[in-house]
Amino acid sequence: MPLFAALFFAAGVRAQEVWSLERCILYAQENNLSVKQAEANVKTALLSERQAKAARLPNVSASFNAGEQFGRTIDPTTNQFSTVATGFNSVSLNAGVGLFNGGFIHHSTRQASWDAQASRADAEQTTNTLALQIAQAYLNILLFEEQLKNAQKRVATSTEQLNATQKLIDAGNLPAADRFNILAQIAQGEQAAVQAQNSVELAYLSLKQLLQLEPDFDLRIERPTISVPADAAPEALTLTPIYNVALGTQPNVRAADFRIKSAEEGVYVAKSAYWPSVSLFANLTSNYSTRFLDFQNGTFLGQELSPPIPVRINNEDAFIQQFVSRFEYDKIPYLKQMDQNFGQGVGLNISIPIYQNGRTRLSVERARLNVLNAQLQQNQTRQQLKNDIQTAIANARAARKQLDAAQKTFDATKIAYENTEKRHQLGAVNTLDLTTARNNLDIAENDLTVARFDYLFKLKILDFYEGKPITLN
Repeated sequence: MPLFAALFFAAGVRAQEVWSLERCILYAQENNLSVKQAEANVKTALLSERQAKAARLPNVSASFNAGEQFGRTIDPTTNQFSTVATGFNSVSLNAGVGLFNGGFIHHSTRQASWDAQASRADAEQTTNTLALQIAQAYLNILLFEEQLKNAQKRVATSTEQLNATQKLIDAGNLPAADRFNILAQIAQGEQAAVQAQNSVELAYLSLKQLLQLEPDFDLRIERPTISVPADAAPEALTLTPIYNVALGTQPNVRAADFRIKSAEEGVYVAKSAYWPSVSLFANLTSNYSTRFLDFQNGTFLGQELSPPIPVRINNEDAFIQQFVSRFEYDKIPYLKQMDQNFGQGVGLNISIPIYQNGRTRLSVERARLNVLNAQLQQNQTRQQLKNDIQTAIANARAARKQLDAAQKTFDATKIAYENTEKRHQLGAVNTLDLTTARNNLDIAENDLTVARFDYLFKLKILDFYEGKPITLN
């Protein structure tokens, strides 16, 4: 029983580990299905590259045939017709190597290499995009937890106000109806807390989905001290410097460049069909037959008259016979037949294309269109990157202004609330005015929290395009 309790406690401790943003990103990069699929695509591309390189090597094959022939067939060892059932066996070893094929293998290998590099870049882009998604989900949790904490704090503050208001009501300084305004404020705060708690749980669920964790996994994230970088100045940022840096750091840009090179190699691969192909071949063969007899070492059995043979002599029918020697021949053993029938061959094969129904010409045109499409895709990728960076800069500038405005609004609203609270304690204002001031402060505080996290995430997006690691430091 103590051992079971210890194991249960250890499992609970592991389940309640606090995860940092860096750990979340690392775990997702190792377990996310999109990343695994991208890695599988890389392995597939590498196998294609290996296969293209292996085409330079000779090919060797062996064959083995065995069976029995019936009826009027040709004996494979004597090449004579026979009606006797004959067992046969043949073996062969064939080898061939390409000497010239119009550069097909060379350019196919280069094309496969560019495809492999493009797949690697795609996998890296998937990993980087996933890191940005993890950061957004992580910040969303921190935001909603901050909102939950503010909502719980407002409920506690409203409860204190209810106690203070009740004392004033008991003293006759405030009407009894003011108590209901505070109760309504407490109910609104509790409702906001429930909504914030639900937002926290949904945010955790989104993060678990990115991490490929089970929904019931007890995940808790680290709550670092988040401060807005003092040296961040999105107003001073311009498109060209960030764009030039992003061209070298964004993997999808490199992938588009690699695919252009792959498509260009595809044109040479298609053109190789115009050229003759030259290959060298060699083979070793041998065979065995149950009808292959040793005619040089027969055993004499005697002589006998042959059957009468009709002939016509001086216009008269006649029959002639002759003595025929009879011999018995042994079958040649299997290995000896294989040795006697062993043959070798070597040669050169040249295939010259003359007319192919226009297939080669169409393949070349199709390959050139692939180059054009790859170039258009590259331009589209670069233009999209430029638009995304410009949007990110504009969003960061707007988020900074929104944060400054939210901070000013919060400071002013806080002063107004504190003043209203003091006047309420003196009985100068009613509870409705105090509730209104408190609601305004709550809204301003929530807007400030949202603006702070929104601005921080917008800065992380700019870091992403500059190739910087995504951290909360």
